[in-house]
Amino acid sequence: MSDDAARFRNQADECREQAERAINPLDKERWLRLSEEWLKMTASAEKRQR
Repeated sequence: MSDDAARFRNQADECREQAERAINPLDKERWLRLSEEWLKMTASAEKRQR
């Protein structure tokens, strides 16, 4: 895995952790959406490495 992909995956993990801690449902949804965006960037970085 590239450095970028690893960094993006770590960001996605952090967003999911924040979502788990969120009290407000809207905040939770936003954190989960951010996590999805980081995962898309992870997939793109991994694809570029192939």
